[in-house]
Order: sequence, then structure tokens, then C-alpha cells
Amino acid sequence: MRTGLFYLAHWHVRALYSRLAKYYDAIYWWKDYSREVDFLVEVFERYEAMVKTILEVACGTGNHTKIFVRKGYRVTGLDINEEVLKVARKKVGHGAEFVRGDMRDLGESVGGEFDAVVCLFSAISYNRTLSELERTIQGFYDHLKAGGVAVFDTHFTKKGFMDGFRDESVFDDGDVIGARVGVSTRRGNLGEISFTYLIKDGRKVITLRDDVHRLGLFDAGEFLRALRRVGFAKTRFYADWSFEKGGPKGQFGDYIFVGQKPRHRDR
Repeated sequence: MRTGLFYLAHWHVRALYSRLAKYYDAIYWWKDYSREVDFLVEVFERYEAMVKTILEVACGTGNHTKIFVRKGYRVTGLDINEEVLKVARKKVGHGAEFVRGDMRDLGESVGGEFDAVVCLFSAISYNRTLSELERTIQGFYDHLKAGGVAVFDTHFTKKGFMDGFRDESVFDDGDVIGARVGVSTRRGNLGEISFTYLIKDGRKVITLRDDVHRLGLFDAGEFLRALRRVGFAKTRFYADWSFEKGGPKGQFGDYIFVGQKPRHRDR
């Protein structure tokens, strides 16, 4: 029975995302993708990683991908949801390859090694346990060339997750207008965020309920230790897409974690 319920829950989430994929960019209109990519490029330079190829894990609709490609990088984007990949393929066009797969099993979907692996927009937090987290980070390591860097970010941490927080937002891209209400609930070391949407798309009015995201909550030390356990060196974190010292500022700040696969001469 547990297997059946697990399957139904995941089928529901994927079916829901099939309906939400075309509205994803309108919902997250506020996100500064260019600033984040500029920061990542500087990380590559500071780590002296000669980055030409990037594996982008949980690439979503390809907003970071498009900017990477524009800057001359060759990108392979991976996401678990085929509907968002359809949006990404149409948006990015040439210069990137997109494949469907799960970050916990990168070897099942992606071959070869890359100069950098990135996993952005808090997607790393979909690993709910430390064992899942390490399995995912091991996949990052296995897909990196010697000297390559892995970078991931999150604003969901044990300390920062706000139990009982309620969020209301409105989005309007000129064609689609909608509202989203979110409620956050803490369940031990898991954070649960449930969204409800009301979307007007032309003459269609769409109501979507039970968009539930269950996230693993770890502290900064646990992320760093997971990086080190699988073999990464020069591990550290930054905050709020800046190289200033200290942790994230404000309740919605981001942690950005970086690790480098040792060069052969460092081993």
C-alpha cells in the first residue's frame, strides 16, 4: 500500500506541474537570473576552473541555461519534469541539450564529465534525508572533471525555515494574471510548503490546489560535510549571491555552496 500511495503522490505532483509549467516564468517573474549567473561565472574564475561545459541539474524552464548559452558555455540541462523541459527547449534553442532524469540518479540519464555542475533555485532541498543529499552530491562529483566545481544554493535551512509562514503573491505578464497563496509547515527535519493558485489565462480561469513541496532541512555545516565526505575540496559557502563574508541577510536569504573536485596533482 505504501508503494501505491507513493506512486500516486508523485503522479499527482507531476500531473500538477504539467499544468503549471507554462506559467512558471510568470510566477517567478521577480527572480534575477542574470545576477546569479554573473556570480557563478566569478566563482568559476576564483576557483581557476576552466569552464566550458556545464551540467545544470534541475534546470527547470531554462532561464539560467539561456544566459549560460549566451555567454558561450555548452550546457546539458536535466530536470525530472518533461513539461518544463519542453518550455526550456523552446526557450533556449541551440547551444544546450536537455534530458529528463532525477538528480539522485544522474548516472542513469547523463554520461561523461563536465567542467562545472550547478543545481540552482533551492532544488538541492528536494533531497529529504542526508543519505539522499550525499547520493546527489556524489553524482555531482562523478560527473565532474578533475578541477571542476559544483555549486548549489538554497534558502531552506533548519534555522531559516519559518513554520506557519503565509505568503501571498500576484503575477501578471500581460497575457496571464494570477495569484498564489502559500503556507509553510515544519515537520521535524522536513519543511512542507503548500501552494494554491488562481490563474486567468485569456478566457480560461484555472484553480490549482495541493501543489505541495516537501523539502529536507539541513544546516550549513551538514551541506559542507556532505561535500567533503564524497571527496570535494575547497568547500565553502557564500551568501546572497555576494562574496561578502557572513550568512544570508534577512529571512529570504540564500546560501550558495561550492566544492571543487581535486586536480590530479592535488591528490
